[in-house]
Amino acid sequence: MSIVLFLVFVLVTWLFINFAYLFLKTRLSSGRTSIELYYRLVMLVKRRYEGVPRVGYTRFFKYIFIATYAFALVISLITLVQMLYAGLFANVKTAVILVPGLNITGEDLVYFILAVAIGATLHEYLHAWVALKTGIPIKSYGFLLALIIPAAFVEIDEGVFAKAEKSVKVAVLSAGVAVNLIIALVSTGILMLLVSPTGFMINDVQFGTPASRAGLQRGDIVYEINGSEATLEVLRSYMSRNESLTLKLSVYRPGVGFIEVFASKEPSERLLGVLVAPAPSKNLLGLLNPLLFISIVKAITWIYIVNYSLAFINTLPLFITDGGRIVREVAGRRIGDIVNYATLVALITALLFTARI
Repeated sequence: MSIVLFLVFVLVTWLFINFAYLFLKTRLSSGRTSIELYYRLVMLVKRRYEGVPRVGYTRFFKYIFIATYAFALVISLITLVQMLYAGLFANVKTAVILVPGLNITGEDLVYFILAVAIGATLHEYLHAWVALKTGIPIKSYGFLLALIIPAAFVEIDEGVFAKAEKSVKVAVLSAGVAVNLIIALVSTGILMLLVSPTGFMINDVQFGTPASRAGLQRGDIVYEINGSEATLEVLRSYMSRNESLTLKLSVYRPGVGFIEVFASKEPSERLLGVLVAPAPSKNLLGLLNPLLFISIVKAITWIYIVNYSLAFINTLPLFITDGGRIVREVAGRRIGDIVNYATLVALITALLFTARI
């Protein structure tokens, strides 16, 4: 989908939402539920919570959430320091700013939106769950849609929260970060099980290239090149040679099995002529359709990226993040504000020198 078609689709969708809101607002809202539009591009659905806290929280879980946050904080600070070093001293762009519709398009955009919805919802749910288990009431909950980005929110009783023990407040604030980090780690483990460390799957073949002349097909999985494990680095090393040569490829073809394919290149040819995707683990061969495998890997990859990003941002001591509130609860408002300002300056500096789109 081109950026123009994407913008047209978003515009038409929001025109429909605005007209529906205009004529159906009173019907859509009830005593407990309210729907509001802000700036014509942000929809907020809010529902009053009428349950009561069910205290049953144990010290074990409290310290698990706090320890997970501490672990996430160490990782986030190391990442921030690495970004600063790369930008200020190595002049390397290490951060990528994700912009839906610009560098996230097509199928990836769908997976990105779903991953954000999952990550944000579980983040807020854990805040609410820990608050209720520690005796802190919930006033309301709901979700919002900002342009195309979904999110969720929970409104706790700030009066009761302010009177709670410091460790309880830190546990409530840590819970969202903890679940995002856990999801990112689990996603990493699943990807390690699904994806082979070597090899690559052919997602498309360009006409008139060594790959098309050799008869390579979409869905073929290359595991070896001239007897060596197939990696993109090995492939590039062969294709960069200014000579005629033939590559012996060990290929798994779905429905056929392992075959040998010989791809010949001319001295002027530098590309095999394929678009590639990660190769599945050999234990999965024959169990998953190649296109289904690619979709599953993309979905899990976006879940990892989004949840790691949410954990990274919310862990850092910034004024609007969980980490920002935690440092103020632990160190006091004055020291907390100093830490928040210092982290904000460091993050902006890192993004200015290392970020790219």
